[in-house]
Amino acid sequence: MPLEIIYADDDYIAINKPSGLLVHRTSLDKHATEFALQLLRDQIGQEVFPCHRLDRPTSGVLLFALNADALRHAQHEFAERRVSKVYHAITRGTI
Repeated sequence: MPLEIIYADDDYIAINKPSGLLVHRTSLDKHATEFALQLLRDQIGQEVFPCHRLDRPTSGVLLFALNADALRHAQHEFAERRVSKVYHAITRGTI
């Protein structure tokens, strides 16, 4: 299944990660066989580096760096809280 690419430039690529997909291989689920990192790498034909994670059940924008310098820059921006994340929840019933 091709991932939906919503932004791309020379340093970054952002996808719309579907719910149910892990970002990368993890010991938390040794039976999982598909990961956003591998699917995107195969789709665009180059190495990618996740700048952050989204939990498996969470869908939304997932940013990947296309080189080590871009990854370091993104990690620094996240660490300094210069990047804001917004989460929206769709619920049913009473909260």
